[in-house]
Amino acid sequence: MAIRPEADRAHFLRYNNEREVASKLDEAFDVTFGSTLGELSFWFAAPKRNVRERFGFNKEVLVIYSPHTRTDARIFNAIHEVMAKEEFRYRLEVGLAILVHNGDDEETRRLLQSQAEWVIIPFKESELKDLCGSLFVRARIADVLGSIDLFGMTSPITTDRYFFGRNELVQQLLVRTIRQGENSGLFGLRKTGKTSVLYALERRIQAHSQTWEGGRILVQLFDCSNPGIHSCRWWQLLEEIIIRLQHALDVERASSSDIGAYKFKMAEAPRQFTNQVKLFLTKRGVSRIILLFDEIEYITPGIEGILARHWDQDFVPFWQTIRATHQEANGRLTFVIAGVNPRCLTEARFNEQPNPLFQIQPYYLEPFTVDSVREMVRTIGRWAGLKPKEDVYPYLKERYGGHPFLIRIACSEVWKHKNKKNPEHLELVTVHDFEKLAPQIQERLAQPIKDILLSLVWWYPEEYELLQILVEGDETFVKEYLEAEQKSLLQLARYGLFREGTHELAISDLKEFLKQYGETYKKEVSPFTRGDMPPELLPEIPDLQTLSQLFAKRCEVELKLRSIIYLYLGMAHGWNERGMVNAIIKGLRRAPSRRGPDPKELFVGRPIKDVLHELYTLELKFIILENWDLFKPVFEHKARFEMNMDTINKARRVDAHTKPVSGSEVEEFMNSYTWLFSKLKKIPEEYIGKL
Repeated sequence: MAIRPEADRAHFLRYNNEREVASKLDEAFDVTFGSTLGELSFWFAAPKRNVRERFGFNKEVLVIYSPHTRTDARIFNAIHEVMAKEEFRYRLEVGLAILVHNGDDEETRRLLQSQAEWVIIPFKESELKDLCGSLFVRARIADVLGSIDLFGMTSPITTDRYFFGRNELVQQLLVRTIRQGENSGLFGLRKTGKTSVLYALERRIQAHSQTWEGGRILVQLFDCSNPGIHSCRWWQLLEEIIIRLQHALDVERASSSDIGAYKFKMAEAPRQFTNQVKLFLTKRGVSRIILLFDEIEYITPGIEGILARHWDQDFVPFWQTIRATHQEANGRLTFVIAGVNPRCLTEARFNEQPNPLFQIQPYYLEPFTVDSVREMVRTIGRWAGLKPKEDVYPYLKERYGGHPFLIRIACSEVWKHKNKKNPEHLELVTVHDFEKLAPQIQERLAQPIKDILLSLVWWYPEEYELLQILVEGDETFVKEYLEAEQKSLLQLARYGLFREGTHELAISDLKEFLKQYGETYKKEVSPFTRGDMPPELLPEIPDLQTLSQLFAKRCEVELKLRSIIYLYLGMAHGWNERGMVNAIIKGLRRAPSRRGPDPKELFVGRPIKDVLHELYTLELKFIILENWDLFKPVFEHKARFEMNMDTINKARRVDAHTKPVSGSEVEEFMNSYTWLFSKLKKIPEEYIGKL
């Protein structure tokens, strides 16, 4: 049975072509449902027993059918629209879909690879119609899944498909924020999954929002490591929160408001923020507002980077405003803050003022249990074509201390050396496979371990030295120190660095790294705080005194644009030159002025600052557009940014060729200059004007 009778009657009898194609999925699936969505159709395919056993599919799989000769982004919209429907939410596999298309194979492949959130398995309609052979569909699924390193994902988890081991914690945070109206903190070492937990919390809150009896729940996540966030002054960030909440509400209601109407001034910001929140809660159909702040260190006094030093003064009024609004709204505005260092909750005072966040309840990310390791490795392994033996799970828990990211990287290395594309059988994985590849795994883990230790070098230098002494074997000193400094022991234990009930390091490879490179790494990192950058690396300032008013104002904008491009790309890529260059080149390839030689040639033997200094206005525009997610908090409106940048670019041609300029052109230029300059003022002048 390929198409079940109820699905045939409801949909496929009216679409004979789709009926023929859907029936070809018979070797792997029963098609249980069919419907249309605009110019596309979608079906639900229930996996047969052999497919469930081979790939671990527990729910139906979404199939998108596209009759068009070109495959485009409409398929992504269709997937998200179907998954957003309440009646389908728990019926379908998350993160996996099948596409039946009529487009060009190579073009379709590139399109599907352009996003990482979903694994989409493509079938050409013609190849399904000409199908011969009993394993064709299963072989294609195995081939696609076996070609993707599902263990090696380095970005935060954004779908429930890959989210493991933290569901109980997410549920606790969900109850605390929605049911109890309380605020929380979430802390753990780098790469332990804090951001993934926030994403999961955001997904669960949005799911509750559909059925919440009191009205809509608005949730917004703010990444404080984004320079567009931590470079804001406290009243500007309050304004940004309101703008994003209004935008989210507009999107849900398919309406449009003048979100640019909110203009907060320092003296009035607390009152403005509280009033706007109350408007959401009383007149706009919103029952609760939940704010999620990730990487809280970037706005924490005393440990923030150079671009955010103003938070030494801004922290208290910002959080005073939010805590006061939380109380006035009777707990209907709540927040969760996440990071490595809980100083923002544990310090009683900042600048001789009471800390508004003092003693908010913190949660700590604990290491995975053996059961959590088993769930994660076994589930991903089924997709990836692997079947670990039962003794693999306690081995991974013991060797990597239950650290989920390190465990996935170790599994990724084993995955590379296995044949993952058998459509019928899973490849057996043993402890010996991991032991045999130990040198390669250790090499791959070097950078993640550096990331983990970076937290200690920056924020817990005494504890870092304690670990160095511990791996050198001086257990007597460590025991005496910890007996006198219980706080240090508690902090290290909370982060899962010790095996339970001992002073032995839980992560074997971390212990080896500390032995060999611990002191060298500390010396490399400790002189610099996050966000610090030698001034000589930044773009220079041209002399604006000798230029005309028009030229001067354009140069003023260009200077700020070059500076924030360098600063933001630097911060985003950890000042890794290759990453920064690639981000710039990506934008330059779109710019019409770069139709000649490859932009890569600009960087041969030249520093980035020199190249940036020579770029035209239009080229700066395309660099920002290609990296829009990074710069969105600064400019907010993509279309208005493009329009005003084009106007500024016209002025460049005017002053470059000494052409006459009319009064209306001057007025148009000044309008665009004022808009751009108002956005760029979010960056404190001391970090731009001296570049």
